[in-house]
Amino acid sequence: MGVFKKALRALADAALALYLLFNIYAEHSGRFIVPVGHKLAFAAGFIALWTLAVFAFAPPGQDAEARRRRMRRYLLGLFLYYVWILCNMLFFDAAFGRAPRPMRQDFRFYAVDINLEPFKTVRNYLRALEHGRIRGSIVAINLLGNLAAFAPMGFFLPALCRPMRNVFLFVLGVAAMVCCVEVTQIVTMTGSCDIDDLILNTMGALSVWLIVQLPFIRRHAYRAVPPRPKKGKGL
Repeated sequence: MGVFKKALRALADAALALYLLFNIYAEHSGRFIVPVGHKLAFAAGFIALWTLAVFAFAPPGQDAEARRRRMRRYLLGLFLYYVWILCNMLFFDAAFGRAPRPMRQDFRFYAVDINLEPFKTVRNYLRALEHGRIRGSIVAINLLGNLAAFAPMGFFLPALCRPMRNVFLFVLGVAAMVCCVEVTQIVTMTGSCDIDDLILNTMGALSVWLIVQLPFIRRHAYRAVPPRPKKGKGL
């Protein structure tokens, strides 16, 4: 790699680092409430800069294994950024009402924030919408947002981890993650513990997982970690 190309790569890496620092500052400084549209713009900017940093300066003529490692690094970077955004949204983001509430001395009152009846919250939202007590945009943000929150897991987990290509292990893994989130939210008073969140989060992730299994998508999605060769192949 020539000196000029190395300098450009260093500039791209520096731009990415500064961009991430500004993104983190905007989200966690407490001076701003970053609306959803701006969050999407931040994410689009990160994807563009990360793509440039990983692929624009790749040496030509790499073998298949080198290209696979580069793709894995690329997907892992996107995944870690997504996990940060998800954790911020679930536990810290004031734009989603995540400011912690005062701790309660009597644990019986925690039951107010726990729902173990499937689809109770969904029905309540739809009834409130039917009677004009709530705006449709709020219903869409809460219900569709729950479907979308863990949906990228349906791509990243099977792409980066072979066992997650088994539908039962995938559903079990996502459900376990959502359960941990729900318990953490109720303990830290940053949200409620609702079985409808578990259902919708898992449904959203499973929907994307099923789409990824389409042959023409799966061939590209699994390039970073290809399936193990079948035993006896080539013998």
